[in-house]
Amino acid sequence: HVPHWPRPATTLGLAALLTLLSGCMDITGRGPAPLARTVSTVSVDDHPRIGHVYCMRGWLGIFSTGMDALAVEVNKEVPAVSVADEEWRREAHFLVKEREAGRLQPPLVLLGHSWGADDQIRVCQYLKDHNIRVNLRITIDPVTPPTIPDNVDRCVNIFKSHPVTDIVPLWRGVAIDPKSTSVPVTNYDLRTDNVGFPTADIDHINIEKSEGVHLMCIREIDKTCPLRTPSPVIVTKPHLPGSPSAAV
Repeated sequence: HVPHWPRPATTLGLAALLTLLSGCMDITGRGPAPLARTVSTVSVDDHPRIGHVYCMRGWLGIFSTGMDALAVEVNKEVPAVSVADEEWRREAHFLVKEREAGRLQPPLVLLGHSWGADDQIRVCQYLKDHNIRVNLRITIDPVTPPTIPDNVDRCVNIFKSHPVTDIVPLWRGVAIDPKSTSVPVTNYDLRTDNVGFPTADIDHINIEKSEGVHLMCIREIDKTCPLRTPSPVIVTKPHLPGSPSAAV
């Protein structure tokens, strides 16, 4: 059983109602994420990098469509899939089951935007209870992030601060306090840090669609997920009459 960590009391009643409904129906129109694709033999062997990447959209899975696009880009190198926020418990169960079956080999990378960023941390908390490490955790504009557990190797947080409105835990992105966890945390504030691309027009509802943010994520994933070592190719020399066969 995956425990339920309630969101802050400031969540509106309508949000709670829609979240309840989302557990009974698919309100995104996308259907459940094909999680098994990330561990299938065909999928894994067809990618140049080793690992498994899971991107999570924001509230109810309706928003954060940029996470779908990011998963498509990442999947060119590493098996990746995008899941809806309300699927976080299903994802957590799946990862434990696949690790127990020996199909989920590291590195494991979890990404999320908005409440999806928060809930991916809850997935990490559940995986800790089952002795599963998360090699990279990328949060994009987290809203009310829980404490990052120590089964995470490192965390990269990409957000844009809004000092006037960030006091309200809604439609915001906040830093992760490195002192709140033993996990190494790198914060990138798109409002104040020079990240190499224009950020003036970026806000909470489009940050996960930013091509620059996608490239930041992909660079971090490449650092974590190594290239697959090609199998050695054995070339047999032609056998000449009167000489022994040889191979290199």
